[in-house]
Amino acid sequence: MSQELVTYIVLGSHSRLAKLKKFKVDKDEECIFLSFKEYASFVETLDNVVADSLGSIIVLLPPSSSPKKNNRMSLKKMAMINYPVWGWFNLTLTEDKVSSNLKKLNTFIRTTPSIEQGIYFTKDLYFSIGGMGKFKPDYFTEISKRLYSRLDPQKPLASLTSRSSSKVSLL
Repeated sequence: MSQELVTYIVLGSHSRLAKLKKFKVDKDEECIFLSFKEYASFVETLDNVVADSLGSIIVLLPPSSSPKKNNRMSLKKMAMINYPVWGWFNLTLTEDKVSSNLKKLNTFIRTTPSIEQGIYFTKDLYFSIGGMGKFKPDYFTEISKRLYSRLDPQKPLASLTSRSSSKVSLL
């Protein structure tokens, strides 16, 4: 079996993920649904899943979303280069203007993505920063700060394809 290039980890509550079907992946990709019952196990569980994953690039996604085809190709190319990278996806244009503009401003000022955007990073880079670190309510911010301390992010990829308009939450 060949090495998977990209691992997609869809984060969400057990009840939310139970209602979803995994999106179709190519032969050199894998998709994992990761649910959490409590915050206490979040860091350890995420670190273990990342360590056990087969891909060299890890993509954390909100429920009911998937990367567009051109993003998936870009991620595979980044994985083949085997150079540390990290970044996120642009916000979708379907959100209401006020909410979307606030999130864009937050991303620009703080250089951290929101959970709705998704985030990607190389497995080696993730563990070189010590993994997730401490759990905080805005866990994408925590991962982003740790990654940013090591390396500047890539230019954001095109927005994710979303199959649901409901707000994202971990539990």
